[in-house]
Amino acid sequence: MTATVRTATSADCPQIAEIYRHYVENSVITFDYESPSVDDWEERLAAITARGRPFVVAVEPDDTGADTVLGYAYLGEFRTKHAYDWTTEDSIYLRPDATGRRLGSTLLEALLTGLDPSSVRRVVAVISIISSDVSIRLHQRFGFVQTGVLQSIGYKNGRWIDCAVLQYTVPGTESDSGPFSPS
Repeated sequence: MTATVRTATSADCPQIAEIYRHYVENSVITFDYESPSVDDWEERLAAITARGRPFVVAVEPDDTGADTVLGYAYLGEFRTKHAYDWTTEDSIYLRPDATGRRLGSTLLEALLTGLDPSSVRRVVAVISIISSDVSIRLHQRFGFVQTGVLQSIGYKNGRWIDCAVLQYTVPGTESDSGPFSPS
């Protein structure tokens, strides 16, 4: 069966919370120690979509015809200071049993084609450096360039974790003129 990608809704938030909880409890790819609640995810979804940024899910129907969320992705806030308003940070998570199906590529493509270039100039990915570099390679296939490594930046599960920083320049926003120029 082929997954489809659509805009996330609040009805998806319980499954999104379940997916993320797995990574909080079993990995170092997120630095959260506690899983956000379903209410927290609903608030995050509302805040991201209110800014006109994509929050998408890859879904397949289950035996009853209801959507099973296989993964999700969104363009969240990079930093809270106003000068960063045109920069966003991507997040992509898949159900552990849905990996290996190119869903990460499908979701990242949906983010990059769904963003509004009048309000997003750069997309940043901050990726935990672990034994698998799948996430780094995924981003590089889409034109992200590694701009640095933050060494021992996070501590989780009894070890210090490095993070790769990758950056994507939205096509058409390369120059310092236009809607992104300071006024």
